[in-house]
Amino acid sequence: MTDMERRHYELVKLVRERARGYFRTAVRYTDDDWHVIYRRQDLPDERSKRRSGRIIAKIREREPLRELDSPFGEFESVVELYENGVFIVIRESETAGVVLSLERGAAESLASFVVECERVVAPTDD
Repeated sequence: MTDMERRHYELVKLVRERARGYFRTAVRYTDDDWHVIYRRQDLPDERSKRRSGRIIAKIREREPLRELDSPFGEFESVVELYENGVFIVIRESETAGVVLSLERGAAESLASFVVECERVVAPTDD
């Protein structure tokens, strides 16, 4: 298992433990590819793949809201909260990241949860 695969495994493990039944999918994307790294068993596979492809295309087009010289620092994650769901995009690099899809009930204490997820996929210095 590569370091990247281990980090994604740990991320899925963390989200499953914390979000439990609210966790729907996790999709890892790069500049030119994407693949589902987790899909809850009760979700239809084919519909999930079509929807994931459309979502990843939109993520690749997205520009951060902040200006380049912003005092906020580097862009790390984005959370989109909807009436019936939540998307969390965790950036790994300028061209890669992970998209988590959760049910709305997972939105409780969301900020600390996102920070914990970022720490799992961040490269380590060891």
